[in-house]
Amino acid sequence: MLPKLTLFDSKKDFGIFLGAVFLILLINIALKYHTYTELKSHKVYQTSSVVINQYQKTKHNKTYIVFKLRAKDGFVFYSTSKEDLKDLYGDTISFKMMTKNITFLDFFKGFYAPIYDIWIDKKDRFKTTLLDKITLQHQNPIMKELFSALFFAKPVSKELREKVSNLGISHLIAISGFHLGVLFFILYFLLDRVYKFFQNRYFPYRNRKFDLTVFVIVLLFGYLYLLGFVPSLVRSYVMMIVGFYLYDRYFNIISFEVLLVAVMLILSFLPEFFFSIGFWFSVSGVFFIYQFLGLFKNLKPWQVMIALNIWVFVMMIPIVHVVFSKWTFLQLVSPLLSMAFVVFYPLELFLHIFGVGDIFDGLILQLFSLESVRYHFFTPKWLLIVYILVNFYFIKKIKHI
Repeated sequence: MLPKLTLFDSKKDFGIFLGAVFLILLINIALKYHTYTELKSHKVYQTSSVVINQYQKTKHNKTYIVFKLRAKDGFVFYSTSKEDLKDLYGDTISFKMMTKNITFLDFFKGFYAPIYDIWIDKKDRFKTTLLDKITLQHQNPIMKELFSALFFAKPVSKELREKVSNLGISHLIAISGFHLGVLFFILYFLLDRVYKFFQNRYFPYRNRKFDLTVFVIVLLFGYLYLLGFVPSLVRSYVMMIVGFYLYDRYFNIISFEVLLVAVMLILSFLPEFFFSIGFWFSVSGVFFIYQFLGLFKNLKPWQVMIALNIWVFVMMIPIVHVVFSKWTFLQLVSPLLSMAFVVFYPLELFLHIFGVGDIFDGLILQLFSLESVRYHFFTPKWLLIVYILVNFYFIKKIKHI
């Protein structure tokens, strides 16, 4: 077997890549600045947006609705309404917005802007119908929320967030690369025999693995479109495409070098992800997976399955606690639940397709009812910096995975 290729044979090659990425970054920043100036040129800006989150909040004895919106112009922002509006998640609404006090940095990070004269521009009936098919299989509101989040990335309530955080499985609820990977293998497995049947009869010269991978990637793009291009899925999808492109050209894709290239490409095309906590959590998770594979090369597959989940869980603790403070002893079962999720997710998908998705609701609710003493701590910034530097230092020790 031929040895795997590395991405850059010299510093010159890497320098050319850096120059290209920097140019792409400048172009995308310039395009966003143009959108920003167009927005700011109006004191009152009329546009339409997809509602990507909606929840109720109470502050100073006043209750109001909070929206997270993705405008047709591409930017994401927050707004509020004192009106008692129905659930508009996934719908496209039109409105007028006030643009005062929005800086270019805010435009990148996600800003707040008052809106008024709200009306529904487009009802996403297809997505609503699919959501109904999921939720109507469950009686308990928490279960309705859980599977709406797992299959359609619908935001969850504070109550459900507390329950999954208590178990240390927030990463399983938020649709990300893990879910995308599971969906990829399910679709590939289901389509493989069908494609093989026609290939043997009509086009035996085709590369089945290549064709199926491309076809599944196209199908997954449709899934991203249906969900409204959830950022966590976009990140994973881009990394999947980069990995496939390099793997097809016989590059070693399980390397820190490839991870760096993927991150730089994503940030050059989507510079707003630089301010996304979810993005850096995702990158950190992949980093520690590669780190594990470099340190423990001789383990058997079942040993990798167990040890990898424990490793990533432990190594992510200092990263996660920069933002989230909660810790419970129940979170120690997180690696086991992550392993079980590999079976649970596709199983629940098929159960919901056949209309019996509530079979395990009682068991899940019992799991969610578990309680443990809660502790709170944050990772100091100085410790985070030291932790990152130490992990970067050991890259040299495990360069070849």
